[in-house]
Amino acid sequence: MNLISAFNHSLEVVADRCEDVVPPVYAELFQRYPEFEELFVLDTDMGARGHMLNEALVMAEGLLRDDPVAVSFVSAERMNHEGYGIGDDVFEGFFIVLASVFKQLAGEAWSDDMTAAWVAVTKNAASAKL
Repeated sequence: MNLISAFNHSLEVVADRCEDVVPPVYAELFQRYPEFEELFVLDTDMGARGHMLNEALVMAEGLLRDDPVAVSFVSAERMNHEGYGIGDDVFEGFFIVLASVFKQLAGEAWSDDMTAAWVAVTKNAASAKL
């Protein structure tokens, strides 16, 4: 299975098991980086979190495809997040959090190919700097 297929299959598996991934993803994010929870104090309906998660997933696939739009977008968002005090380690850590939560949600359906896809996403996100 190629990386893009494995990535998309991971999303399908998770979607079959979890109706809304936003709460577990951000719970894990705030567990790892509690200092950033206060940045979301006004996001009472989790709409901003959901939007950011959706954008991250779309860009993750784009990064696997070496899509220049995805590379530019991720690079711009990295700079945007720096304005909130979010360094590269946390920015890239978001993709690690996604992979971790999705692996937990997928359970026995998770595969080595899915792990490889998410490792590639994280690596490509780390190198998306213009």
